[in-house]
Amino acid sequence: MIVLSLLHALEGYTHDNWVYKDINVNFSRLYYVIDGEAYYEENGKTTRLKKGHLYLTPIKKTFTLYDNPSNKMLHTFSHIITMPAVSAFTEIEVKPNTPLFDAVCLYRKYINADQQVLTPVIQFVLSCLNLSNTEKNPIATKIKQRIDDFATFDTNMSTLCKDLGYSREYLTRAFTEEFRMTPKQYLFLRKINEGLRLLCEGKSVTETSDILCYSSPFAFSKAFKQHFGLSPENYLKTIQPLQNVCP
Repeated sequence: MIVLSLLHALEGYTHDNWVYKDINVNFSRLYYVIDGEAYYEENGKTTRLKKGHLYLTPIKKTFTLYDNPSNKMLHTFSHIITMPAVSAFTEIEVKPNTPLFDAVCLYRKYINADQQVLTPVIQFVLSCLNLSNTEKNPIATKIKQRIDDFATFDTNMSTLCKDLGYSREYLTRAFTEEFRMTPKQYLFLRKINEGLRLLCEGKSVTETSDILCYSSPFAFSKAFKQHFGLSPENYLKTIQPLQNVCP
């Protein structure tokens, strides 16, 4: 599992009246529960979030989160976009003296660090969940690394093929077998999720469009709506209330 974008991160107690009723969003929540009492509900089933456990919430599924007001949950959390996307509610016990325990310790230590520091830490946490691809194909891994290393977003498949010295057909086949999407699709996901991150930081549609090398703000807005289902302005309205408080 690959972290495409980190939208929000914090450690603390849930805020007053911590209830998210029937929410359905395009990012996942990664929780590590330190103490307190909280619950997750989906399709009529209720799960208590347990101390010393990690949780991942699915995207594009309706669920409810709430806590016990007299025993607020103390937790470390992040809002993340991943590849592949989290499709089911996931619970993992964090046992002492394991790589996952060490990863969570780093997660808590660097939770207030900037994105460049924290994102690899979250990636390390996810790699310990046994949810990621094995990445046995070195060519596929090399393709992904090259895409991740691009300093700007004006690249394309022709540039990638030239840099790596392989045909488009070979790169596409190797990458798709490993990651279940084409390099072109991964380039798009990196680009559009970076756009969401920039918008969440307060950049305008025009600024974001320029940074991502879209031909126009309209072209960016159209691509954004095709992927997320809403225009940038309307999508931000759905997540801003969740970002202004400790979820």
